[in-house]
Amino acid sequence: MTLQAPDFTQFQLDRYSRQLRLEGFGIEGQRRLRDAHVAISRGGGVGGTVATHLAMAGVGRLTVAHGGEIVPEYLNRMLLANPKDVGRPCVDAFADSLQRINPDVEVTTYPEYVTDDNVRRIVGDADLIADGAPLFEERYALNKAAVELGIPLVSGAMYDTEGYITTVRPGHTPCLSCIYPTKPPYWTNIKVFPALSTAPGLVGTVMAMEVIKVLTGFAEPLDSQLMFFDLRTNMTRLLNVARRPECTVCGHLDNNDC
Repeated sequence: MTLQAPDFTQFQLDRYSRQLRLEGFGIEGQRRLRDAHVAISRGGGVGGTVATHLAMAGVGRLTVAHGGEIVPEYLNRMLLANPKDVGRPCVDAFADSLQRINPDVEVTTYPEYVTDDNVRRIVGDADLIADGAPLFEERYALNKAAVELGIPLVSGAMYDTEGYITTVRPGHTPCLSCIYPTKPPYWTNIKVFPALSTAPGLVGTVMAMEVIKVLTGFAEPLDSQLMFFDLRTNMTRLLNVARRPECTVCGHLDNNDC
């Protein structure tokens, strides 16, 4: 298949040629990725996997928010850090890695974690938000901002060998607070998450695919569904979730399509 598009270089067409062959994707899908801005909360095992796959796929601009410095215990699951990065600010290591993966991608970083106070500054001009945060306080802040700003949100989390992924499209699907009105009890006192690279890697990979689906219209996203898996038992479930009219975040919206 010979591809021609004046707004892409021949190298770019060659680089993306396999995905351009996907039915329903094509050059228009690639343009939508190139012109998109995705804001990612955390660049660790989950968020870093999201960022890696989006950079490989050719998303034009990535914003990554993550505080702190690289420490050795991060290295068993972070795709965007290596032993030489220990002691460096996390976002510096992440940005360098993403630029090596795809120099065409514009990378913006914030050396801080998302809070209620800074969330709009970090995600306000994004076309889509990817939530790879481990803490519900951060996830709730992202969900609230997404609903208020009308920005799609792909949210994923993991614990041990389990993973959870859903896609929130304000006005069309339940939001994260519909699914989790309050923080789950087992998440309350967690300070260190047990993890191999596999569970966060799988969550991040599914999330990246969800981001690509929403941005391009290619294939069907997890609208009003929560994907759950446990790699210990090889169990996978796709759960239907519904909007709660009394939801304090999105209950005021006219979500007739939910």
